[in-house]
Amino acid sequence: MSCITNSDLPVFRHNFNFGNATCDTKLSDLKHSITKVVCPGGCWMQHSDLCGTDDYASGPLCLAAMHAGLMDNEGGYFEVFKSDPLPMYNGTTRFGVTSESCGSTTNTYSFLMKCSTKGYSEFSVTNVVCPPGCRSNYVCGTNLYNSNSSVCAAAIKEGILTDNGGAVTFYMRESKETQSSEILRSSFYYVDENTCLRSCQNEGQCLSGINAEFCSCLPGTKGEDCEIDIDECTTRSHNCHQYATCNNTVGSFQCSCNANYTGNGTQCVSDYCTQSVGICQNGATCLDTEISYNCLCLDGYTGQHCETDLNECTSGTHNCHQYATCINTAGGFQCSCNANYTGNGTVCAPNFCASNPGLCQNSGTCVDTSTDYTCSCTVWYTGNNCQTVSEDHQLTTTAMTWTESRSYCQSISGDLATWGMRNASTRNWIIENVVRPGAYVHYWIGLSDIEQEGIWKYIDGVNATAANTDFADGEPNDSLGDADCARLQRENNYRMDDDNCGQNYRAICERTLN
Repeated sequence: MSCITNSDLPVFRHNFNFGNATCDTKLSDLKHSITKVVCPGGCWMQHSDLCGTDDYASGPLCLAAMHAGLMDNEGGYFEVFKSDPLPMYNGTTRFGVTSESCGSTTNTYSFLMKCSTKGYSEFSVTNVVCPPGCRSNYVCGTNLYNSNSSVCAAAIKEGILTDNGGAVTFYMRESKETQSSEILRSSFYYVDENTCLRSCQNEGQCLSGINAEFCSCLPGTKGEDCEIDIDECTTRSHNCHQYATCNNTVGSFQCSCNANYTGNGTQCVSDYCTQSVGICQNGATCLDTEISYNCLCLDGYTGQHCETDLNECTSGTHNCHQYATCINTAGGFQCSCNANYTGNGTVCAPNFCASNPGLCQNSGTCVDTSTDYTCSCTVWYTGNNCQTVSEDHQLTTTAMTWTESRSYCQSISGDLATWGMRNASTRNWIIENVVRPGAYVHYWIGLSDIEQEGIWKYIDGVNATAANTDFADGEPNDSLGDADCARLQRENNYRMDDDNCGQNYRAICERTLN
């Protein structure tokens, strides 16, 4: 792409001129809605505050044009249009230039004409190409339009364009001079006696000033009507990289790196990984080579693109415990202890008891073994889960006070006999089958008037009555004083009588009913 200099431009007369930018000219320096710019060569820079893609919010003007593909480092000529602010500007890397992302700002520009572009130009005559769909934009005026009006919408209203868009030429109207002698142009119109009629070829632009018209040729074309174009691609006068494609343009050429390569076209490097996002699957790392790429797989995956998951469970390469289950996952595996075991999967310990509350019934104690569990039952129950009653009553083997006897019975998950004493049939069975074989004299039972003298009550809260007790004749008589506890007396055929609670007797312990 050849560099356009001031000497290459046609002679401009009267108020018709172009802006000449330097490499340091910022987008924020532009003051008009539409500006024609010539950039010098050598404006490429490694670091800048260039922000945006196609629409730019900040940064060097000439670098933005390079990023947009309008020129290369040799310079060029183009138009800049003020655009409406966007909520967000995204950065990209194009044509060897990297832009950043940034938020919205007030002065933003594009190299494409927008429907909202206002008719405020520093040139007497301006040619633009309107996009489609501009009919609804702001217009103020008829024939002569306020400079805040949309150029494209005004052209549609004027009848020289349809809503499909197209090329249009408009003319600025001068009003008054400011103190700095700068012309303030406050309105524009479309029909002028000096309408440009010259036929320019190869996309050359016919420009009209006051009393003058000429063809402004694109870089690389020449002739009065821009009729001569040089095809740098076929003449091999381009400098495109071996992994780039040369595309002839009017008056110049463009170098575009081939698919899976990146760069400015004159320099291209392998870029498979960036341009083919996800080519390496399952979290693999993509590594570019000179002409291709390699995928570095994570553990648990294989294949050219790391697309195949290794099943450690079926291959036996896991480290799960013998009492755990291996569960294959994407790129790995998990070990889960089996039911009734606990641990991290690589180590599992039996946990039958905690995993199964109530496994051992009737106050039985659950004890885990290496592969199972056992139930340690109280004296009253038997069975694998202490589910079967083995006996209802048991005699103590040591003579103790009434209180000590009760504490002992409670320690074996029972209490002094109550319900067995209140039923005559059950009481007689206990006497014949439990008490008499013991061949002892007296046995404490769970009956007393400790709470209130003379009111006999079983320890489970049931009041003693003639129907549920079997006191011997004349008993209870409190014959010795403080005879507050009941016993079965052998001399009275194991009928009940009262005695001092501090006496030492054996006792009848009874299974507590659930």
